[in-house]
Amino acid sequence: MRRAHVILLITTGSLGLLLVLLSVVAGRATPILAASRPLYAASNPWMGAHLPSYQGTINCTLATTTTDSLESAGTYNDNSASAAPLAGYTGLALASGIRLQVVPPKEDWFRLDNAEIGASYKVEALPDKTTNYNLGIVVYNASLTPIVSDTDSLDTPQARVTLEAGGYGPYFFKVYQLTPQCTGETYHLNITVTRPTPSPEPDDYEPNDSLATAYKFPVGASISATDANFVPYSGPGPDQDWYGFYVKAGRSYRASTSNLDGVDTYVEIYTEGGQLGPSDNDSGGGFDSKVEWAATYTGYYYVHVSNLISGSKGSYDLKIEEIAAPPTETPEPTQPGPTPIPGMDSFEPNYDFAHASTIAANVTYSANFIPWSGGTEDNDFYKIWIKPGLHFICATSELAPGVDTNIIVYDGNRNAIGGNDDVTLGDYSSRFAYFSTYEGWLYVLVGHGGRLPMTDVKDSTYKIRCEMQVPGQATATSTPEEGEAPPPPATEVPPAPTSRPPEELTVRPLTTPTPASAVTPAPRFIPITLLVYYDAKDDRQPGAGEGIAGISAQAYDATTNQLLAQGFTDEQGNLQFTVSAKGPVRVAVPFFGFSQLVAGEGASIYLRVPPQPLPGGAP
Repeated sequence: MRRAHVILLITTGSLGLLLVLLSVVAGRATPILAASRPLYAASNPWMGAHLPSYQGTINCTLATTTTDSLESAGTYNDNSASAAPLAGYTGLALASGIRLQVVPPKEDWFRLDNAEIGASYKVEALPDKTTNYNLGIVVYNASLTPIVSDTDSLDTPQARVTLEAGGYGPYFFKVYQLTPQCTGETYHLNITVTRPTPSPEPDDYEPNDSLATAYKFPVGASISATDANFVPYSGPGPDQDWYGFYVKAGRSYRASTSNLDGVDTYVEIYTEGGQLGPSDNDSGGGFDSKVEWAATYTGYYYVHVSNLISGSKGSYDLKIEEIAAPPTETPEPTQPGPTPIPGMDSFEPNYDFAHASTIAANVTYSANFIPWSGGTEDNDFYKIWIKPGLHFICATSELAPGVDTNIIVYDGNRNAIGGNDDVTLGDYSSRFAYFSTYEGWLYVLVGHGGRLPMTDVKDSTYKIRCEMQVPGQATATSTPEEGEAPPPPATEVPPAPTSRPPEELTVRPLTTPTPASAVTPAPRFIPITLLVYYDAKDDRQPGAGEGIAGISAQAYDATTNQLLAQGFTDEQGNLQFTVSAKGPVRVAVPFFGFSQLVAGEGASIYLRVPPQPLPGGAP
């Protein structure tokens, strides 16, 4: 029995040797295409960790005689050290030979040098016979660490990767066969490069964001600023452009914009002392602006150019030139107009945005509603310079008998932010608070809404004051004296199931509902601002870090109960939305069980969560 095993082993070994010899003889009898290297060569040994585990077990039965276009040109790119430059090659082959020959597939390596940082490189390896290969791609960085790949053998036979270049490279692209099903033949590469869009740069006249930093032109009768734009020099913007121009007393000048690209300019003329003169929006045709004025002194006048399209950073040209003084015309006889009422306040004329009077923060001014030059109704426009992160409260007070004010506040682009009619029920003065988010002008319109007859305007005095507060700092607020209205009562709510600040809150409404009109009004836009804060310092003012984030709020149509808008407070506790409604809007904050009706021009609502003592009586 032992001898039989030995004989069997000898016989089996001989048979194997015979098969090997026959294979060698058969191989010699088969012609092979001329090549200067073996049909298959593995990658460098130090790349072994990145090779598929099945490499060397895949064989391709060639459907037709195949050659590789790179190898035919003498380039062998079967490892990273000999990688070919990345390009859109055609006629590439992972398996070369004659028809019906069984050939193990090789790898093709390509190299990208001097990549453009921020550019996107899309590389596609596409079989020319659709299914003659099942391709994969792996992308390596300069350290030959894989960073991007498409190695799914169950998707389409093509392979696609996109490289977002974070450096100059080099980057390596390896193309190889994923599965044993392959018939050789050729494939090709498609390369698509998407370059990043360059960010616009501030113009050559920056920084010129204020009168103090205005770009002063060289002295001359005519000057131009070409390719100026509204790209902010620093910060988020919006950009404000100021220019200084030297003039002679008694002469006339014109400032005009042209070649506007994505902007709508608004031009204002200021004196050296900051006094606003004439202004214009579209007198130059289209969106071009044109202002003409006569110099009353020798020195610099300042041209302020702003953009009425929010968020636009487009370009424009500005030209300032001396012009001939307009001829003096003999006025035609006219019918006498209404007799002006004496006693106008010192701010007149300030009946529109262009003539808005500049006021300072924390100063109380006296004014009245006597219209300018015999007008029929007086609307008083004021403007105050603001910067981000500050809290502004504009309010009227000391109203004359019969005076009922209304305040509307606009941003620097003359977009309505919100307004207030009555501070509280029975108090006809107005008050509006705004947490500034930009640097520029804040416009404040004070009117009486046609509720004051012309026969009574001679006794229509009021006072206006805009306070500026730094959040988080104590303010000089006196305690209420006898006779003053007490603050709104705190609303107690049950404790929340999660760890939140105490839910007792004080609501400070800044609008008063007005009676609904008997006629169905047209839809209007109502801006609503909500601030929820935990008053850690107990100073009854929102401070830095006191905003409560993630509080849900909704706005409903008060008539139909239709949901108009909803959102969550941000990290500063702020939430803003503008809704379109025909009537009053109900603002709800479910977490605090709060609901308030908003009518009129809009509302700014503060929800204050007062501090509470720690458990156990700790301070």
